[in-house]
Amino acid sequence: TQELLYHVNEINASVELISIIFNYQRIFMQYRMIVDTNQCVGCHACEVACKQEFGAPLGLFRTMTLYMDSGHFPKVKREFLPIMCTQCEDASCQKACKQGAIYEEHGIVKFDEKKCDGCGDCVKACSLGAIYVNPLSKLAEKCNLCAHRLEIGQKAACEATCVSESIRIIDLSKEPLPSHAVGFKMKQSDKPRTQHIGANPAMREKLQSGKSFSPYNYEISNWARRGV
Repeated sequence: TQELLYHVNEINASVELISIIFNYQRIFMQYRMIVDTNQCVGCHACEVACKQEFGAPLGLFRTMTLYMDSGHFPKVKREFLPIMCTQCEDASCQKACKQGAIYEEHGIVKFDEKKCDGCGDCVKACSLGAIYVNPLSKLAEKCNLCAHRLEIGQKAACEATCVSESIRIIDLSKEPLPSHAVGFKMKQSDKPRTQHIGANPAMREKLQSGKSFSPYNYEISNWARRGV
């Protein structure tokens, strides 16, 4: 019995040590999303996975994949841009929130649902349009890198679903940023933590500062209006 008790205490001590190590490592975790637009095939799987994961209401998105056609026949090109909250440093949404409901943790800009009153000031402050107010819950929502999944060692829904492996989330305490990755900015003052590779700056024309991502960001949604 004493020997069994000794082994049980050993196991408990080991579990406690593992917990201490894990919590210590978490202190230094700094997550970053890397989006390689050169690999993106425009399948919208990330968009669908995100809506499924969080139950985003009809017509509202935490993630969108924009596209842009350029060139003239026979030299034509279609480019894609998966876009979501870029987890800005010194985030304008955080500064605009009068309720103190927005904070940063491990490189992720998060909402405190208990403090959010759904006023929409953060929506107006976001230069990308990456935030919306859920008409059902009356709470502001956006990409949070699937923090709940990262905490248990899983990949974010978009990363796990991406068929071309163009989306990755890394921990800067373990892996450096790619040297050729840059932040996608709508304004010069933006400080995005999320980094894009190969993103066409002209894609900015597809977005409207202070307005949530909309299906009307897609040209195909407007063809009927244009008479195409």
